[in-house]
Amino acid sequence: MKGRTCLTGLFLVAFLLTEGQNKPINYHTGSEITWAGVDRAGDLFLVLVNGEVQKIDKEGKKLGTIKFNKTPTLLDPLDGAQSFYYKRGDNTYGNISSDMTRVTTNTVDPSFAIRPWLVCPALHELWILDSADFTIKKTQMKSTVISLETTLNHPSEKKLSDYTHMRAYQNYLFLLDRTEGVHMFNGLGKLIKTMGEKDLRYFNFLGEEIYFTIGAEIIFIDLYTNKKRTLPKPADCEFVLLTEDRQYSITGKS
Repeated sequence: MKGRTCLTGLFLVAFLLTEGQNKPINYHTGSEITWAGVDRAGDLFLVLVNGEVQKIDKEGKKLGTIKFNKTPTLLDPLDGAQSFYYKRGDNTYGNISSDMTRVTTNTVDPSFAIRPWLVCPALHELWILDSADFTIKKTQMKSTVISLETTLNHPSEKKLSDYTHMRAYQNYLFLLDRTEGVHMFNGLGKLIKTMGEKDLRYFNFLGEEIYFTIGAEIIFIDLYTNKKRTLPKPADCEFVLLTEDRQYSITGKS
C-alpha cells in the first residue's frame, strides 16, 4: 500500500469532465498520503501517514474520518456500504462503516497463516499472503479451515517488501510486485499473467480494465482480451484514480 515516497501538504484535485470543460475541486489533506482508492459509488478514500482514513465525496466534501493507532497496511473501499482494512503490525482486519463512525476488529487466525503479509477480502472470504512459506491462501471469513492454498513463485533474491498491495476483483486476485508488475491469479490461485512493469506504485480498475501509470501515460489493459489503450497522465501527478465521471489526481500542487 505504501508508496516509496510520501507527499506533504498534498492537494487533491478532482476534475469533473462534463461538456468538455474541467471544473477543479481542491481538497487539502494537511498530512502525507500513502494510498488512495475509490469505492463503487465514486467516493474517494485517502490513507494518511498519521493513521487517518478519510472519505471524500465527488464534490470534495469530507464525509468522515477514522483514526487508527497505526497506518493500515491495506485498505479496500469495496462497494461503499463498508470498506475493509488490514493492519500487519497487530495482525488485525475488519470493516469501516459507510459513515466512518464504526470499526470492527478481527484477528487473523494463526491456523490460517503463520506470518500474514497481506490480507484482502473477496466475497465472504479472505485472501492471505503468508510470508512464512510464500503461499497464497483463501478461507471463508467465518470458517476455521483453509479452502485453497498455492505456493507463490518467490526467487531468493526477491524481498518480501516488494509485495505492496493485493486486491480481489471479478473473481481474480491481483498482487502488486515492485520487481515485475501486477500478478493476476484465477480463483484457484493459478497465475494467469503479469501486467505492467517493475516499480509500479499502485493499480486500480475501471470496468473490465486494470489501469496504472507508467511515465507520462495512464495504461489501460482489458483483463479478458488484453487490449491496451493509453491516456496522458496529468502533469506532476503521483496517483490518478478514475470513475465514470471523475478523474482524481494527487499532486504536490493545487
